[in-house]
Amino acid sequence: MKVLLLNPFLMVYPDDPSGINPPLGLVYLASFLESKNIQVGILDIAAEGVEQKIKIGNKIRCGLSEKEIKERIKSFSPKIVGISCQSTLHAKDAHEIARLTKEVDKNIWVVMGGAHPSAVPEDVLKDKNIDLVVRGEGEITFWELVKNYPKINNWSEIKGISWRKNNKIIHNTPREYIKDLDFLPFPARHLLPMETYFREAREGISYSLKNRVVTMISSRGCPGNCIYCAVRTVWGRCWRGRSPENVVDEIELLIRDYGAEEVHFLDDSISVDKKRLEGICDKIIQRGLKIKWTTPNGIAVWLLDKDLLLKMKKSGCYRLTFGLESGNKEILSEFIGKNYDYKRAREIIRFASKIGLWTIGTFIIGFPYETREQIEDTISFAILTDLDFATFYIANPFPGTRMYEIYKKEKLLPGEGAYQIVRGCKSKNFSHQELISLQSDAFTRFLRSRFARPGLMARKLNSFQNWPYFLKLGRSLGKFVISQSFVKTKGIAALWER
Repeated sequence: MKVLLLNPFLMVYPDDPSGINPPLGLVYLASFLESKNIQVGILDIAAEGVEQKIKIGNKIRCGLSEKEIKERIKSFSPKIVGISCQSTLHAKDAHEIARLTKEVDKNIWVVMGGAHPSAVPEDVLKDKNIDLVVRGEGEITFWELVKNYPKINNWSEIKGISWRKNNKIIHNTPREYIKDLDFLPFPARHLLPMETYFREAREGISYSLKNRVVTMISSRGCPGNCIYCAVRTVWGRCWRGRSPENVVDEIELLIRDYGAEEVHFLDDSISVDKKRLEGICDKIIQRGLKIKWTTPNGIAVWLLDKDLLLKMKKSGCYRLTFGLESGNKEILSEFIGKNYDYKRAREIIRFASKIGLWTIGTFIIGFPYETREQIEDTISFAILTDLDFATFYIANPFPGTRMYEIYKKEKLLPGEGAYQIVRGCKSKNFSHQELISLQSDAFTRFLRSRFARPGLMARKLNSFQNWPYFLKLGRSLGKFVISQSFVKTKGIAALWER
């Protein structure tokens, strides 16, 4: 019995700094299957074909050719193929992989999982090349599918899947979430081309301190209920954290087996349990691990305090990304559904900067009913903080979110739906192009304000090790500016997202 897990092409705009990253969802699936003595392989199509780039419309597709993909599938000869689709933006690419798989052998079971199919399983199953959808957390559900192969009649007994029967789509009972994440084996990174990820991070536009960067997840889910967030389609609102021992054991393994120098925690909400986060820091310090780490997906500023920040820095944290979203209280609390005190947020950011942590704030503009004055509140708030950098995104309504339903109701979605959304869409008060201009203006004004406050950077340059990083940031920014010549129609809002 062979199972092949596929990560699709990487489709980006020419000016995107997005890189090739390990598909953590697939390596978790693979390690769980290996623990059950299943022969499993992973084909990261983008990473394996990283040098192959072709222009499709106004985008660049990175990855193996269709011929190479089919040859690799045929060579492995799987009975089941699992395809990852973590975002609606990449749904078309995932469906293309399903088509290629069936062209190799129509009898292969094609299963799709991830945030997109979890949100809209009926849409996904309209594609006859896809036999099943795994909704939500995938390890146990996918294992039960593998275990029952080829007993097709047993599909009705497997929780957490959607499938077709007599041209009717059936949604089985949802799968319960795994309560104890320590139960899961560490991701099967030995099945990935790890040196490719290290090289891409090192040679591309990078904002990491070290060269050998690894990604990991210490918790799953988020208890929040933000209107725009699609996290709940996979994890619900159920937050679960791995134990500090388990997390730091994996860090030790990454240092030993892969020479890891820096960890990027991709948690949706790493600081929900402050004692747990303190425990992770304590164990890194106690074991004397030489590792730097950061939180590129964001950390809740309202869950931090000065003592915790000091301990985080001591354990190797050097950069924090804060999901601040809006500087207008009405938008923040009444529309988004997030509530924090602006004064305390500024104090935490100021203290983090004071002790030498690099800080990034992420903001969203262009919500469906947002006015120019409310957008101005967000830009002004960003400028008045001690943030080193700020990213301004245009609101993006993904399927499975409450915000998507608002955009659908107000007829703000492009075409027939959100599958074409890549950098936000229009709102009730602004065209998409107007929002792009506001986005570019916000970044320009913020960047200009940082040059007017050189003291902020001076705090970071009080040690020898920070100077090389400062110069690296300058080189990366220079690369971006030179290669893209500040593409005026698109702005540079994605600049600090990695």
